[in-house]
Amino acid sequence: MKIISLVFDYDLDKLAKCGRSWGYQGYKNKDFIFDYSAASYATFAHHNPELEYTIDTDDRDFLWSKLKKYNVSLDSFNISDSREEINEWKSHRYCFWPLAMHRKKYLHLNESILKLDNDLTCLKPIDDILDFNGVLVWKYERNINEGRETWGERFVCREAFGTDDFPAWNMGVLGIDKSHLSIIDECIDYSEMLISVDASSVIAYKEAPGVKFDMWVNGEQTAMNWAIYKNNIPIKETYDYFEHHCYGFTVKKNVIKSAEFLIK
Repeated sequence: MKIISLVFDYDLDKLAKCGRSWGYQGYKNKDFIFDYSAASYATFAHHNPELEYTIDTDDRDFLWSKLKKYNVSLDSFNISDSREEINEWKSHRYCFWPLAMHRKKYLHLNESILKLDNDLTCLKPIDDILDFNGVLVWKYERNINEGRETWGERFVCREAFGTDDFPAWNMGVLGIDKSHLSIIDECIDYSEMLISVDASSVIAYKEAPGVKFDMWVNGEQTAMNWAIYKNNIPIKETYDYFEHHCYGFTVKKNVIKSAEFLIK
């Protein structure tokens, strides 16, 4: 299984325009993004020192400088200088387009893929989940039709797929075995469908009163959920292996705190 991750200097203006209006508060700046990413990767290295881990980034030296503060072995890390690819992905109008394209980058290997977000804390060794036949996710969140109408997700799903009645899994951890790699391209197609739906008449965020947003900000994740559901792929949750610091505008700092015991 190819284990991959992605970290780069986010376009916070684009994030805000796509609907993540709290992005300036949550992600702050490049230095903070790379700080919590390095902390996340350090916890993985601590529990899984022998597993090869490929991290694509637009600033390889900067990430190495952050990682070297931790007392973990980095011998199995491959920090890839992917600046040109990332800049191309970032040019897309949708802020999370790089996530979809990052997985596609590894399709040609015809190898199972485990994508780890850069805001995880690894809790223990993961060897016993690497051969799972299906899809690994972080955990189940809700059914799409249980979400708020004002998020826009239900509206765009009904417009694009004809239904909002399917499960939503959190993709902070996403493992896809090699027999189901076709859902990576399906996700890209479904993402295009979702972000093409103008939801400005529906979306309303209390963090941005009166501001109109025309796309569902987490369309890429919703698209992957639809692909998994349509193909009836077996699911395994991994919340007992990872903590995903994603619920709240200021929780990324907890990734850093979780790795403090590893600082040299």
